[in-house]
Amino acid sequence: MSTLEKQDYFDEWNTFYGRFYPLGSRLDAEFRTSRMLVLAGRSWTNRIEAKLLQETGQTRARWQVLFAIGFAEQPVTMTELCRRVRVQWPTMIRVIEAMERENLLRREDHPDDKRSRYIYLTTEGERVLARIQPVLDDERAKVLSLLSDEDLDTLRTLLERVFTAAIS
Repeated sequence: MSTLEKQDYFDEWNTFYGRFYPLGSRLDAEFRTSRMLVLAGRSWTNRIEAKLLQETGQTRARWQVLFAIGFAEQPVTMTELCRRVRVQWPTMIRVIEAMERENLLRREDHPDDKRSRYIYLTTEGERVLARIQPVLDDERAKVLSLLSDEDLDTLRTLLERVFTAAIS
């Protein structure tokens, strides 16, 4: 039994699976592939969230916001930040308000649009981001070390295609 079969015991309990998806069919392959995609994403998220919480005290929502701001010119508007992180405004506002209270970022009124505010990383936010990056880099390297550079390119290309299809 492979490591995957030991960890993903789907075939041990899916007694009636064949009623829904004939084994060896395209539907079977699509189901199993999408299931692995979901499980891989959840496993990665759980792994990295636990590690970052332990090492830095920051949740996934927070580090995603820090990177979404830190990777680009500042300031950023709330609308743009929501687009980058792919979350809705009400969810983002709670995260932003908490991070602002902890001095990880600051907001300023937009001079041309009174309904909008600019968001900047503070020095403390940059410091926390600098603590998060090596933890993410180390965990990412551990998980992806079994893939060659060519494998990484292929996987990224395939995932980009799936992502594009899923959002269209």
